[in-house]
Amino acid sequence: MRLTFFALVLAVIASAYSCADPTQVGAGLLEEDRADVGFSDTLSIVSSTVANDSIRTYSPFSSSQLGTYLLGNLNDPVFGRSSSSIYAQVYPQSSSPGFGAATVVDSIILVLPYNVDGLYGKTEGEEFGIDVFQLAEVLQENEEYFSSQEAAVEAMPVGSARAMVSTDSLAFTDYDDTDTVAARFPHYRITLDDAVASYLVGLESNIYADDSLFLDAFKGIHLRPTTENEGMLSFRLLSQDAGIYLYYRDSINGKPKRFLYDFDIEPTVRFTNFKHDYDGAPVNDFLDGATEDSIIFIQGMSGVSARLEIPNVANLRGLVVNKAELEFYVADVGGDEAAFTPCPQLILTTPDDEDLQVVVEDISIILSQRRNLAEVFGGTPIEGTSGSPALYRMNISAHFQDIIDGNRKNVLFITPLQKAETASRTILYGASHPQYGIRLKLAFTKL
Repeated sequence: MRLTFFALVLAVIASAYSCADPTQVGAGLLEEDRADVGFSDTLSIVSSTVANDSIRTYSPFSSSQLGTYLLGNLNDPVFGRSSSSIYAQVYPQSSSPGFGAATVVDSIILVLPYNVDGLYGKTEGEEFGIDVFQLAEVLQENEEYFSSQEAAVEAMPVGSARAMVSTDSLAFTDYDDTDTVAARFPHYRITLDDAVASYLVGLESNIYADDSLFLDAFKGIHLRPTTENEGMLSFRLLSQDAGIYLYYRDSINGKPKRFLYDFDIEPTVRFTNFKHDYDGAPVNDFLDGATEDSIIFIQGMSGVSARLEIPNVANLRGLVVNKAELEFYVADVGGDEAAFTPCPQLILTTPDDEDLQVVVEDISIILSQRRNLAEVFGGTPIEGTSGSPALYRMNISAHFQDIIDGNRKNVLFITPLQKAETASRTILYGASHPQYGIRLKLAFTKL
């Protein structure tokens, strides 16, 4: 199943919202009508865990492009092995670099700023290895790229590194014109082969002056993890600090300079490739309804999702939903809970008429009104009380009304927010769990 999270900010007209917002319906009922207001939390729910095929990790539309990029070989004690590699073009900071016969290269370094909040699992103080390859094919700016896709690369790496991850700000020497500047930010640094620098310096000036000529001459880089870890890295490629730094000097005056090739949002392409191997992992026993759904699994990247269906919805036809809220408890299956924390924000999606995954109506309404998703929809972990597990609550009032009215398919998927940008995962008790099963709390009015 190919998932597409199309633009979350949808044009929702005010009149449609007033009809679709069930939290407002019934607020002005006459006193004699209030006897028909009811509540239920015993509706049947069917839940399961399903594997995904691929998700989009690059779009020609800048508003739909990723903000951060994952990299690593993650060995998860419950979810098995997941890998993420990066394909990316770079672009010169200027169309007139000013290289000449007197240019002497000092070094060339790839700088990858961390997205500290996106690091997942065991990363701090762990050693991660990365190889850098040059692309052997041109990426197309006007095409979509999905997480199952790969691009051709040259046979030999042009840079390799193994480094301990630290979220502390690391010193970084840069230049403002010819003045030395000391910068500090958390990052991973890889020294590239001098041959790459020599090649870039030797390009004709007309190549730098033309987008397509440069991207054909230097097609980009591929970042591939070389170590297996119990964590996943996350990089801010679009940071002003990210890119390939070419340090050089003029042999005549000897003054040091720097030229940057960065990951501009335009006209470059950047996408991630995900792979998942569940063989031998506990999650494998729960895929596609292989066992009872007492536990369900949710994972970032192109990993597994939880599928929900609510039978007998036809029996609710004619009801007006005042509020519908799903409640899920976080499952305790052992393992290192301190490292593999639950997803900070879960959302619900549903298939549209073309079987593409779109967010539920409640999320569309919230985002169109620029309201806080966590406060209005929920989907964030809440600490349990009186010894009960942590839980998630999700408000699906508008969407459940659409299901009852026959305007939406009776299928929901639980997935992390910004799935392609997170390696986080969550394990929940499923609908058939005897103590902490999924509940749909429904307040309604029967007209």
